Amino acid sequence: MMRQLLFTLLLLTISLPAFAALQASVDRTQLIEGQPLELTLESTLAKRDDAPDLTPLEQHFRIESSRKLNLVSTINGRSLPVTRWIVRLMPLRTGFVVIPPLQLADERSEPVTLRVLSAEQARDVSPSDIAPIFIDSELDTRTPYVQAQVLLTLRIYHSVSLYDDSALSGLEIPDARVEALGAPKTYEQEINGVVHGVIEVRYAIYPQHSGTLDIPSQLFSATAVPPRASEGQPGTHNARFIQLRSPSQQLTVKPIPDTYPAGVPWLPARQVRLSQNWQPDPSTELTRGEPLTRTLSIQADGLTATQLPELNTLTNDQDELRQYSDQPQLENQLSSNGILGLRQESSAVVARHAGRFTVPAIRVQWWNTTTDQLEVSELDAVTLTVRGNSSFNDSSAPYPSQPAGELPLLWPWQLATALLLAALGWALLQLRTARRALIALDELGEDTVNLEADQAGNPLADLQTACRHNQPAEARKALEHWAKQQESDLIALSHAHPILADALDDLNGCLFGQTEHAWRGKPLWRAVRKVTQARQREAEALGENAIEPLYPDV
Repeated sequence: MMRQLLFTLLLLTISLPAFAALQASVDRTQLIEGQPLELTLESTLAKRDDAPDLTPLEQHFRIESSRKLNLVSTINGRSLPVTRWIVRLMPLRTGFVVIPPLQLADERSEPVTLRVLSAEQARDVSPSDIAPIFIDSELDTRTPYVQAQVLLTLRIYHSVSLYDDSALSGLEIPDARVEALGAPKTYEQEINGVVHGVIEVRYAIYPQHSGTLDIPSQLFSATAVPPRASEGQPGTHNARFIQLRSPSQQLTVKPIPDTYPAGVPWLPARQVRLSQNWQPDPSTELTRGEPLTRTLSIQADGLTATQLPELNTLTNDQDELRQYSDQPQLENQLSSNGILGLRQESSAVVARHAGRFTVPAIRVQWWNTTTDQLEVSELDAVTLTVRGNSSFNDSSAPYPSQPAGELPLLWPWQLATALLLAALGWALLQLRTARRALIALDELGEDTVNLEADQAGNPLADLQTACRHNQPAEARKALEHWAKQQESDLIALSHAHPILADALDDLNGCLFGQTEHAWRGKPLWRAVRKVTQARQREAEALGENAIEPLYPDV
């Protein structure tokens, strides 16, 4: 008998954790009739196809929706898979209502007691019966279009004072872009005669795909300030650490409507406005080549700046008008109504010819999320009137006729310009003449007399060849051979002719390593020619009957 009792107690001990493994919690335990309630069931032992039995709820509640989430939770440093079911309930009666235990395979939840107040009871309820802290969640729409803005507002009500350590977990949605609309806003609101502090947080959510989108709950944590003890009563209550979860939400995201034009950027917004500004005024007559500054702006209520399209309609392929654009300016203005996206484009427009030109109109098609229909915002076309530049001759403007007998005045700057041009021309002519003279001096000209280069051993022919090819050693040999033919030697010839002495010094310096520059044979050849011509003139002056040959045979 004793063994059976111990065995029964052991079975109860083992089975109790299993029945308590399914955790049940609600977002509020006290509510007013007509308000929905969110029940959260959580299990770490559920299998893929398991689902809780919600039939017992139908006695006192209407089940409005139910969805399943698969999460990962960290418990005591270990990561465990968690399956969560979120059930949205509407109470069918007032008074105390019990959420009965729910079954999931071998798991069972604990019952949860609620109090549903009627409208009359809500007015007469004692302040002590109202929950000191609760969270309300609100969406401006549950059926948005893809990439359209959804406003989520969380309001944390507290009738007790809180320390400054209150915190709200961040909102992250995998298939959506989330933008916080500024810092949390705080104010006070009276509920049933009780003043509550309110912490309001707003988000702009942009779903990136159509279909069902879950907005997870957020965890709010804070420490409540303990009330002061009454006079005459010592001590105070201990501070309480409080954690609450906001209600989770679900969106049904609609795709782009079939009636939306194909190939047009998708712009779901509450309002789209276009504007443009010109500097100077395009209605005045403009001058060819004068730049105009054109500023285009688009504002979209409910879209970010990165979602807005480019507005420029001019391209550089146009021959009449050229456009030079700056980088666009993007800005997001945050408010309690969401995001106002701004895009501003500035460019310089230049007319290359005189005439009348039309800047095309700008049309932006967008989807009005308020009226659920296609709309068009438009900027009218602009006509530019451009005249020719007066500082240049324009074929479209005839020359003014000059009265007979009147001569145009010659202004000083015109006369100075003419004198400068004349001086420049004279300087260029002198420079060209000097350049020709230098080229003539630098050339290694041919002798006026036949060198008879085919005669073997002709010293001047060998000297000329050595000088042409800048060969100092060969030039030295040929020079000595030529000097012997003159019935003299190099020393005597160099004393008699200084030009030959300078050329000889340059040749010797190159041969014996006294100079670093490469030897050039043209100066030596000119010196030898001058010496030969001088000796011929001397022979003619002496009246000789026959002139000694310039290039005697050897």
